[in-house]
Amino acid sequence: MYFLKRVEGYAELTAPDEALDFDERLAAFESTRFTELRPGQRQVLAAYAADHRDTPDLAIEMPTGEGKTLVALMIADYALDRGYSAAYLTGTRQLAERVATEAEALGLDVVRFAGKDYGGAKLDDYHQAQVVGVMNYWVYFNASPVPKPADLVILDDAHLAEQPVSSIQTLRIPDKAGDARNLYRMICGLVIAHTDSYPGLRAMQDGTALPGTPPELLSFKDWKTLEDRTRAAIESSPFIEKKEVKYVWPIIRDRLSRCGVLIGPSGIEIRPYHPPTTLNKWYSQAKQRIYLSATLGTMDDLQRRVGGRPITRLSTVEPLQSGATGDRIFLLNPSSEDALAPQVFAWALEQSKKAGGRAAWLCSSHPEAETLEEKLVEEGMSVYRLKPGDDTQFDSWTRAADGHLVTAGRYDGLDFAGDLCKLVIIPTVPQASSEFERFVVAYLGDASFMRHRVGQRVTQALGRANREPTDRSMYLGLDPLFAQILADPTVRQSIPDGASPIVREALQIYETGWAGTQEACNEFWSQTVTTGPMIPPSGPSRRRRPGRNAGGSSTVSSADHEVTAVADLWLSDYKEAAKKAREASAMLAEAGEAEHAAFWRYVEAHAHFVGEDYVATRAALEDATRDGPRTTWFLRLRRTIADLEGQSGPADDSDRLFLVWDEWRREAGPRLQKTLSQGRVSLAGTHNQQCEGLRVLARLAGATGELPPKNEQSATDCRWTWSTTKKSERRVWEVKTVPNGTPSPLSRGDVNQLLGQIQVDTTRSPNARVLGCLLTPSTEVTPDAQEAARDKIALINHDAVLRLYDLLADRIIQYDSLCEDDSADARGTARTAVEARLPDARWLGSFLSPSHGKLLTMNDVSSLFPA
Repeated sequence: MYFLKRVEGYAELTAPDEALDFDERLAAFESTRFTELRPGQRQVLAAYAADHRDTPDLAIEMPTGEGKTLVALMIADYALDRGYSAAYLTGTRQLAERVATEAEALGLDVVRFAGKDYGGAKLDDYHQAQVVGVMNYWVYFNASPVPKPADLVILDDAHLAEQPVSSIQTLRIPDKAGDARNLYRMICGLVIAHTDSYPGLRAMQDGTALPGTPPELLSFKDWKTLEDRTRAAIESSPFIEKKEVKYVWPIIRDRLSRCGVLIGPSGIEIRPYHPPTTLNKWYSQAKQRIYLSATLGTMDDLQRRVGGRPITRLSTVEPLQSGATGDRIFLLNPSSEDALAPQVFAWALEQSKKAGGRAAWLCSSHPEAETLEEKLVEEGMSVYRLKPGDDTQFDSWTRAADGHLVTAGRYDGLDFAGDLCKLVIIPTVPQASSEFERFVVAYLGDASFMRHRVGQRVTQALGRANREPTDRSMYLGLDPLFAQILADPTVRQSIPDGASPIVREALQIYETGWAGTQEACNEFWSQTVTTGPMIPPSGPSRRRRPGRNAGGSSTVSSADHEVTAVADLWLSDYKEAAKKAREASAMLAEAGEAEHAAFWRYVEAHAHFVGEDYVATRAALEDATRDGPRTTWFLRLRRTIADLEGQSGPADDSDRLFLVWDEWRREAGPRLQKTLSQGRVSLAGTHNQQCEGLRVLARLAGATGELPPKNEQSATDCRWTWSTTKKSERRVWEVKTVPNGTPSPLSRGDVNQLLGQIQVDTTRSPNARVLGCLLTPSTEVTPDAQEAARDKIALINHDAVLRLYDLLADRIIQYDSLCEDDSADARGTARTAVEARLPDARWLGSFLSPSHGKLLTMNDVSSLFPA
């Protein structure tokens, strides 16, 4: 075979073994804009020419601003000369237009494709390998794409491919008003009627589950039982006519048993465990796939996210130099308040005013983006919501004088260069953008690839508004979890050298509290020229050590086995699927990720079960759980075994407590004891402080506590919510204080006020069990107050609540200390030790049930706990 080569504007045939000189090829274009290759571009293209012309899957990582688009266009030009068709994929239509503009300046022929804009001659030129087809991911990867599969596929901002390729086989039913919500709650009801193994579903069904509630993974046995009824429910629902559903449903309709099913507070996902992209001919028929990004991460996780084949990273002879992208500062919320708490949110809006009224918000998920959008609108802001496959709002935002762009799961592929945007806000730590990722974070605590993704996404976010040497931008992290997560060794390992000083600076400023953070903000906005980093003094310089190797799945390559297992399961090759899942598990176990390894034994068991080899199903689960630690995931696996043997009982409600505690420990880190001390002080303080202390106590008890907005009609002082296998529980609290003197007996009027609040909350949550809790310093109750409170209210003395706080704080501190390296084994041992010192699993609902007019005291609390 011979290839085409440009010489003085003409094309001539050259032998395949002739040296490939990209400097010569660029000169042949005679472009007035691209006259020569930059050193980094030359290194990358030289490495490609020498070693990677025929590498099937090749990843090219180049720093921001170093011109990876030109590199990709030069490779695409070479592909056309080889007789290959070429598709260049981007994250948005705007970026596709930018690629087309650069190609035009180079002199390379390209055509642009968009939804309903394909043409006839354009398609023919693309199919005949005469031009490069440029389009966004959603045009190329969908249920019925118009452009045919290309021989060369360039995936710019490669991680953005994950969403479109996974959406082809993912049915998502959001808990959103209308037909979707009706179907969501109907499916929850089917599961609840079948089994009481999923304690979180009651609250999800009745709408009282808060966004942070961990999703429930239905066991493959339960799902098989419910498959036909769920299929019928979906097909009878008007929701199936939605555009995003009617194309997906025919693909997965007859493959439901091969899917994982996750039910979370924001929606239901029915999907393969990884996208089976190797079975998609728009991916698989390519002779070469090029993955481009400034932050590629590990090749193992990139393969896992895309669902493709093993990827080779291109290496240059010399390391590439970091690009010049101007000044940037990253500032973290220095308080323990949530991202949208009044002080934190006001701080963010203040910075947006200083940035000219324009900000880009990078949310983790669509529910989070919807909540933020509502809050911004309430504040009178102009909001532009970027949704998958729809760039019109982005266009509108760029043309507006000011406004807030709100995105979900988009940390890469958005460029805010120049004066377009000088403020980027990350409301929550980007550790989970889907129900599957939320499941991994909650249940597979040792799966280090998720912590690796956090560092990668933060790095990507920190590059959105810094694209050129003259850019100068501020980045805000509003989640109180940021500092702890960014200090995690696995997360830090995944942050490249170019972004590491920015993150280190953020952690140092964080330690200065609100005063230092505000000072850093004011200093940044007062400057108009490049001044270098604003890192505060940190004492004498220290000798740099080699650093710790975090290990884990970021250093083990199990993704190929994982992806192959899922693809084989999708194809009904159950024996091969089980074999590959078992091999993935073995590799992860060797890396010390016991929970993550056990998950892939679960997938192995799933494959055996669908293949009707029930002996092998039980064997896989029994082997996975043998000597396994007492963590929530291993307990769930053991219940699956019992269910297979017809011996299952209800789920253990104590799982909820340890899921909440583990989340809190991840968030607070070494500040846990300080946070607990502050909560204790609040609980002994003024009325408003006691309300805040109750919110902390709710978390200690495994519930969710919230302080209702003050403008809420008949607002209670604090609201607790939790879910059991039997019902969704809600408690509304009324706090009574005596500023001075001796408290008088609790009166009927105090009780009546709370009864009204109970009625209001019962109306809001008709399916939940709503009761009241009246917190009082009184030691006596009048007879009429006792009678009025009998069936609806728990009367609790203030000292009793303090005693409960102290006992639970003691237990979580013991648990935290015993968790040591936070491995599954350590957490399991810690749980076993602490459970022996806790009340029975259902104590919370019992203790906070109506006390029949009796005032609960310290002795009542103490009696709950083992001696």
